[in-house]
Amino acid sequence: MATTTAESKGSNKDDSFKHYSAMQSQASKELNKQVLRAFLHDPKHKSFKGHFGERFSVKKDENASELVKEFEIDDIPFFSVFQEKHVEEAHEIAMQMSRRPIEQVVDAFSYLRTCYPGSPYIEHLSRVTFMEHPKTRDCLLPPPEQTMPYAYFREGRMMWGLTKKGEDAMVVMGTNKKHHRKMNILPTNAKFDKERRLAWWREDLGLLNHYYNWHLSYPYPPNPPRDRQGELFAYMHEQMLARYDFERLSRGLSRVQAYGPGYGWDKPLREGFNPKMKFCSSRPANMNLTSADNYIFAKTSPDELEKFKDRIQFAIARGFLYDKNEVKVKMTMNNLGNTILANEGSVNRTLYGNIHNHGHLMIANATDPCGMYNIRPGPMHWDQSAPRDPVFYRWHKFIDNLFEEHRKNLKPHTVNELEFPGVEIEHLNVKLEPQDYHKKKVDKPLDPKNNFYTYRETKKYHVYNTNNDQEPIKVKNASMDHIPYSFNMKVKNKNRGDAMICFRVFLVPQTDEPLDDWRTMFIELDIFVENFKGNETREIERSDKDSSVIASRRAKFEDIRDGKTDRSYQNNCGCGWPLNLLIPRGSKQGMRGTIFVLASDWMQDGENPQEHLYGSWSYCGQKGSKSKYPDMRPMGYPFDKPIVDKRSKPMRDLDTLVDFVPNSCMTEVRINYLGSWDDEERKEKREDQPKKN
Repeated sequence: MATTTAESKGSNKDDSFKHYSAMQSQASKELNKQVLRAFLHDPKHKSFKGHFGERFSVKKDENASELVKEFEIDDIPFFSVFQEKHVEEAHEIAMQMSRRPIEQVVDAFSYLRTCYPGSPYIEHLSRVTFMEHPKTRDCLLPPPEQTMPYAYFREGRMMWGLTKKGEDAMVVMGTNKKHHRKMNILPTNAKFDKERRLAWWREDLGLLNHYYNWHLSYPYPPNPPRDRQGELFAYMHEQMLARYDFERLSRGLSRVQAYGPGYGWDKPLREGFNPKMKFCSSRPANMNLTSADNYIFAKTSPDELEKFKDRIQFAIARGFLYDKNEVKVKMTMNNLGNTILANEGSVNRTLYGNIHNHGHLMIANATDPCGMYNIRPGPMHWDQSAPRDPVFYRWHKFIDNLFEEHRKNLKPHTVNELEFPGVEIEHLNVKLEPQDYHKKKVDKPLDPKNNFYTYRETKKYHVYNTNNDQEPIKVKNASMDHIPYSFNMKVKNKNRGDAMICFRVFLVPQTDEPLDDWRTMFIELDIFVENFKGNETREIERSDKDSSVIASRRAKFEDIRDGKTDRSYQNNCGCGWPLNLLIPRGSKQGMRGTIFVLASDWMQDGENPQEHLYGSWSYCGQKGSKSKYPDMRPMGYPFDKPIVDKRSKPMRDLDTLVDFVPNSCMTEVRINYLGSWDDEERKEKREDQPKKN
């Protein structure tokens, strides 16, 4: 049948659009490949003539790239995102470079990467520049563990990879390669240290990636804070603590105890830590923070930090902060967060100080506070390595205690506030997705209903910039993961009108403690929205891979180089919780937990209800410095503050809450740890055991 003129025009228009999209896609892939040069050591770079000793500086190099000369770019030793001057300098240079042709920018960073292949500053500067440059805002950047591996992998693992490649590890790393195998398999901490039980969690690459990219997405001065940045700073770290506490309970450890001013600040820090990395130094156990008047990076003292803490607590108790003009500013989670973070949104940095960042720097430099012996800082100095150190969680527990003081001063949620009239959740179940998990070596039958199953597996990674060539080495790293699952809910909308229903899903360990004492233990698994017609009842399913807290699919260096990427890969914002750590490890006996779901009205809750939600917006917000946080409810709602019943009495437990709120539901689950699913790891353990005669 002959087509009409309109149909023909429409068909031509569609074909043209598809052709244009294909061209755009191909152009994007070519640009992605071009940008890769900036992240790769290139000894054949036209401007690189070789280093001239340990005191090499690109400022003295006559052959340096033109942009490098123009902006006088050089490495910043011991660069840290917790040091204001460092970040300000990086921001200023990145803004200038983002206005230059992309070819010049890529060439400049290729030269800098070749000169300083292991520099945290060059890594940070390059990523910020490409995130700001109009040509590369949507580019795919390689994961940082592939481009700066010494900041992510233990020394023993790097030695194993170099030796397998045929390199002399002693020459490359200055370490005896004879013991590389033993160094590779030993845990981070000493055998008697109970904190080593969670070294695998703290060293997870996805966790370290999330923390590093969160600080790229939510930078320090001189940028103005993003929408609700102070509140998100509090909530994201509270969730990290809740997840860490969950893991501690699964291993028979107590919850994290705070460490900071007023919380053992003047007593020995009992946790020592040896990261076994060239990147950062170790810290002995039972070490005191010195009372030095001026720490080399923090430019303040522990006593001064205690004064700032007292002023913040005084402001929390009174419900307001004083700005620079001594005008009262209402205390909110956002104002408090920005003030503790000391960004441009701080109400008064002179009065309330820079308590969060200076605490990081003081702890990191405890072994050499004045820089007298030129000792490298500890892991707390860098955002790539801070979560490795057990004291990171103790320090952030102190920070979270300040936020909790404010939360307890807020008017509590009432049962009526939580209700969504006409909406009911009839049942909630967790089921395993029909994957090939049964092909793995499992020593017991799996119950597919209301059970989570986790396992440990070793993976190999290709990493770059390890030696004077562009060839990668393979590095092994073990991580936890879980068998895929989905939520299944039956939901009723009894209202006549249509509804946009927001489902807030949490997981919490079972306990006999009062709900308010356990409130900060609820870990967010997902927030998602479903449209319901009037008087509609239906079942909905939600996969773990669609969670609002997990990072989008990350493109590997090799995928970008070979053009094997599509829209399912995330752009250069790598912020987001790793999917493999979405569910806690649990125990071999089956750790008991509870899934709780609350349904709320998204037409009232959503900043823009029709906006498409994507990526890890719960922990990272939507992409873009001007974007609004999608959910207008307090972050962590309804567990952002105490909950009271109809008699204004504290809610006793979840069962009582669900009885009062029909638009909520709970289900008891078990979290089962299946052990290692890696034959190679088991073989290594057997080989390293002493042989019997």
